[in-house]
Amino acid sequence: MAGIKFYICDSETTGLDGKKHEVNEISIIRCDDRVQLTEFIKCDYPERASFDSLRITQKTIADLSKGKTKEEVISKVDQFLNEDGNTPAGRCFICHNAAFDRKFIHALYDKLNKTCPVDLWLCTLAMTKFYIKQTGQKSLANLHAACEFVGVKMLSGAHNSKVDTRNTFLLYKNLIDDKQIDYLPFIKSFPHIVNSSLDGDGLDPDLLDL
Repeated sequence: MAGIKFYICDSETTGLDGKKHEVNEISIIRCDDRVQLTEFIKCDYPERASFDSLRITQKTIADLSKGKTKEEVISKVDQFLNEDGNTPAGRCFICHNAAFDRKFIHALYDKLNKTCPVDLWLCTLAMTKFYIKQTGQKSLANLHAACEFVGVKMLSGAHNSKVDTRNTFLLYKNLIDDKQIDYLPFIKSFPHIVNSSLDGDGLDPDLLDL
């Protein structure tokens, strides 16, 4: 796994249904230098947002009509990622609930008929569940509970992609540096095939973190 470039990634969406809900925020931290890119995406169908999503993210329908176009955001994301000079097979997105973020980010790229330039995914939710089991204790594993359980002092602003990405970074560093969890077994390869994101395994209900 030498040569892999790691990025912390978080997306906020207008709901849980990949067929009708959209990504309205994305934030990425490049682990090498901790440079962060955060973008707000103008939704095509803000009226489809679920009530729970609006409540959790503290947004209104009007808020979802603001931001940059999908084309503008993906162009900036691709440019940011391509600065590493690597290939998709050599990039890994670290997410808290990677199955969820992967499905929606792939769907976002699908809408532009483009391929997501990241093949590898690592889930800190799965890592946290593994660590909780090791301790013999019981705890929820959503981002807030995970940070509390391992002793990470969270930044305020839950369900904001910029803040959640930073908290995921702190959690990840704690799990590998302090708790000595081997991250390699948690890296999974999911190369993106355009227009396939809504097929196959679907979202794992055990991993949903809203």
